[in-house]
Amino acid sequence: MRLMSLVLGYLLKKAGLFGALVLSLFLAYLLIQALVPALREAVADRDRLQRVADERAALEEDLEELRSAAAEEQSRAVALLQGKIDDEIQDGRRNVAEKKAEVERLRDDQEEVCGFVQDLIDLVTPGSACKTAELAVEKADEALDTFERTLGQAEEDAAVLRDPALTPQQKLDRLGEGGDQSIVEREIDNKESELGQKKAEEQSLEEAQASGVGWVVNQWARSWKWLAAIALLVLVLPGALRTVSYFLLMPVVSRVHRPIHLAAGSENAGADLRTSPAQRTLTVELAAGQVLFARSEHVRPVQGKVRSQVLYDWRSPFISYAAGLYGLSRITGDEGVTSATLATPNDPNSYLMRIDFTDHPGLVMHPKHVVGVIGTPELETRWRWGIQSFATWQLRYIMFAGSGSLIVQGSGDVKREDPGGRSMRIEQNLVMGFDSRLTVGVNRTEVFLPYLWGRTPLVDDEFTGLHPLFWQKSSADGPSNPIAKTFGAVFSAVGKLLGF
Repeated sequence: MRLMSLVLGYLLKKAGLFGALVLSLFLAYLLIQALVPALREAVADRDRLQRVADERAALEEDLEELRSAAAEEQSRAVALLQGKIDDEIQDGRRNVAEKKAEVERLRDDQEEVCGFVQDLIDLVTPGSACKTAELAVEKADEALDTFERTLGQAEEDAAVLRDPALTPQQKLDRLGEGGDQSIVEREIDNKESELGQKKAEEQSLEEAQASGVGWVVNQWARSWKWLAAIALLVLVLPGALRTVSYFLLMPVVSRVHRPIHLAAGSENAGADLRTSPAQRTLTVELAAGQVLFARSEHVRPVQGKVRSQVLYDWRSPFISYAAGLYGLSRITGDEGVTSATLATPNDPNSYLMRIDFTDHPGLVMHPKHVVGVIGTPELETRWRWGIQSFATWQLRYIMFAGSGSLIVQGSGDVKREDPGGRSMRIEQNLVMGFDSRLTVGVNRTEVFLPYLWGRTPLVDDEFTGLHPLFWQKSSADGPSNPIAKTFGAVFSAVGKLLGF
């Protein structure tokens, strides 16, 4: 029941985050519309443009039908002439009234468009909304004149048809004289005139939409679906990938990988390894002839001779440099009292531990944790390839072999753990190093929800054997800057791959 509640809470959290994101974008859009009247006007123009385009398409369709039916209409004009002319007069008067109102509206729009602000916009954007608005008004005036002219002709035809002194044949002949248009032709003329006006208005609106504010509105209309899809993908994809990795990929890796044993064939029964308790400051006493190589910034009070050392091991210059073991302080023990106190300079939560080993086949330690070396243990590397290496992102292991001592540092605390012959799991980012005589494998973390929420890593290191491993209590915090985090993640991955 608790698991179901956690899963449901996670899903509700994601749904709430997506809803909040969409709502925030919508509120920001409304706020912009309220604060910028030009943007609100551009949205209205966009809607009117669609309506005008639909009206223009309907007019073109009606005009095509009228033209195809013009010949047939002539044969039926006699019977329907009187009623059609009356209807035409009624429609014509209504059309004239509506067209007058439309001309007034377009003139008002022209006055709003042909302002100082729009002139500035036209200077930096393609086209001229003012000129196209003036053209729309001109076309509307022409359409009004046409409507009034055809209305006058219809009224004259109606007077002829109502003349009781004329026969039907005479009325038709009279209507056909003087080059007057027939009813269908006049309707076609009206449709063509109105179509020209609609095209001009549509062009005016398109020019306005091509201006700066209209361009913004068009871009939003074209891109909001993709932006919403990307936002949804950003929210869903990490969880989906984590779920697939947990339930499909890692079970396969856990079954087919072969644990590594770095000291196989080189174990020495007389090998010895001892550690001291972890401390914030560590004092190292040197016997006569003993040498301590330490990072200079970690060296505090010193009794004895101190000299500089460019690299810890000239036989492994790259490893020494990449691990930070360069520009060292070399402290050599003499017949008197020689000691040095080491402390981490910029991390008050850091602890130091001394590890002494004799005739050891190899102590694997990430060089970034090594701050000092006593004696001259040898630097060795082991490369391991296979599915485990790619699961842990580590192909090379760096070992300190032979006899000597290491001073290592860790965040929060430094602990030594002995699996005692059983397997022991631990998060990779906490592991500082381990005895090469241990068998090292990988396993999937046992807690799914913390991994899904990004609190724990997917892969745990699994150690088996009777020898120690070393781990720190917490990982050091990385940079807070997103760009620095990105570069840090890339270089950290490369360093981990090479054993650093």
